[in-house]
This record gives sequence, structure tokens and C-alpha cells, in this order.
Amino acid sequence: MRTMREENLRKLKEYLERYVAEHNGVSPALGEISAYMGMVKSTAYRHVLELERRGEIRYAGKNTLELRGQKTMRVAFRRVPVIGEIVCGSPDEQEEKVEGYLAVPEEWTGGECFLLRAYGDSMTGVGIDEGDLVLVRRAETAQSGQIVVALTENGTTLKRIFFDRGKPRLHAENAAYPPERADFFPARLSVQGIALKVIKDVT
Repeated sequence: MRTMREENLRKLKEYLERYVAEHNGVSPALGEISAYMGMVKSTAYRHVLELERRGEIRYAGKNTLELRGQKTMRVAFRRVPVIGEIVCGSPDEQEEKVEGYLAVPEEWTGGECFLLRAYGDSMTGVGIDEGDLVLVRRAETAQSGQIVVALTENGTTLKRIFFDRGKPRLHAENAAYPPERADFFPARLSVQGIALKVIKDVT
């Protein structure tokens, strides 16, 4: 009997840890616990109390179950708008249009952000492929070497920016590009934002 109880307690603890990890730091309800363990609620409740007695969890009634360190597992999210596409190739005119919203971890962001879907192949050298979502922080200035969304006389594009003697140069990160195609020297340039991260599908 003692062995079975220990096995059940271990099974319950493993279930709680897995559930919390898969649900962004949220604990299961007692009904979910009893269903998983194949126990009536009163029996599941006694097992929960035993884990609390051992210091494995904290429990003070309905919706209060918490593992040690559980609060640090919770990630805050922010809804970020997905705005059209951004050219990874020759600059092209774009119309800013919100296609929807995507929740991203708040720690990824800093200030006002948006997502752009990339197309073209000029930034494949830094892992930005066609169809990827690029997380961008709105900004009007950038430092040399940053990847930016740039509005030029030919439209909007995503490139790495450099300043040569104060003049901007937009550089494509694709080793297959010849020099005359890899660098673009805009006569007019307005920084729209700085690329922070790439979100892509795994195939």
C-alpha cells in the first residue's frame, strides 16, 4: 500500500510539473488532476495535500495550487500586429495594412513593435527566408550594422544598414549576390524600425 501511494505521488508530481511547463506556468484544476490520476476527487485531493505537506507544492484551496518556482515559469505575452510584407530584395512600395495579431513573449519586445512577413532572398544569410515573420521595434534611427526596415525613394525594404562617412548603405545578406546587387546607396532614407527576431515555421 505504501509503495502504491509513493508511486501515485511521484506520478502526480510529474504530471503537475509537465502540465505547468506546457501551460505557461498555469496549474491544473482538481478535476483535471483526478481525471489524469484515475481517482475520485477526494482521493486526488488527499494526494495533493500530501505533496503540500512534503513541501513539493503550495495549496490553499481552489485554484491556488503552485509548484516551487512556478511563478518564474510564467511568461508575459504581448499582442503584436502583423503588418503586410517586407521586401528582402529590391526595394518595393508597400502599403501598411494590419493582417492580424500574434502573441509574442513580452521579453522579446521593447517599445512599440510590429511583425512583417518577409519575401525575397536577400537576407537568407542571416536566417530570414521568404514567409518568415520579422519582429520589428519601431524606431526612427539606427546604429551602423543593425538590420532595419528602411523606406527609400524606391520603397520599403529590409536590409542591414551601414553608414559610410555619414552616408547610408543598405546591404543584402546573401553571399550569392554580386557586389553591385548586394549594396544599395539610397538618395533618401527613413528608418521605420529595427529587426529584433525572426519567427519561422519548421518544416
